[in-house]
Amino acid sequence: MTKLKKSALAKATDLLARQEQSSNVLRRKLLARKYDAAEVDDALAKLQQYNYLDDAEACRRQFEIFYAEGKLGVRQIAAKLIRRGFDKDFIDGLIPDDANAHDLNVAAHLLEKKFTRGKVERAKAWQFLAARGFDSDIITTALDNFTGGDNFAD
Repeated sequence: MTKLKKSALAKATDLLARQEQSSNVLRRKLLARKYDAAEVDDALAKLQQYNYLDDAEACRRQFEIFYAEGKLGVRQIAAKLIRRGFDKDFIDGLIPDDANAHDLNVAAHLLEKKFTRGKVERAKAWQFLAARGFDSDIITTALDNFTGGDNFAD
C-alpha cells in the first residue's frame, strides 16, 4: 500500500504547527519537498488569507522575545531574523531607540554571569561578547565598567 502525498497546504499547515516561520522559509521547505510552485503559492495565499501566516507579526513577536530574553545584542537578533527569512528593512524598523542602552545592560549582565571580576582575559571576554552581536563600542564600555577601568589579566 503506497502512502499518498499530502497537499502543499496540508504540509505547510503541519510545518507551521511545529514552528512559526516566515513565508520565504515555508516556500523554500515546500519546494524542497518537490511541491509544484503554483500549488505552493496557492497554499501560502490561503494561509495568509486565514491569518495563519503573517510575516510582519511573526517577525515582531520573535524580535520581542529575543530582545526581552537578554542574551543577544540587537545586531545578532537582526541577523538571526534575517536568516529566518524576514525582511531586513522591516527588522530595522523594529529596533527601538534605546537599543544601545539595552545592549550595554545585556553585555554587562552576560559578563557578570560568565566571568569573575579581576580575572578577565580581554581577548576572551571580547570574543564572547562579539559572538553575541555586540559592537566594539558596547564591548569596550561594558568591559571598562566591569573591570572598573583596571587592566585585564593576560
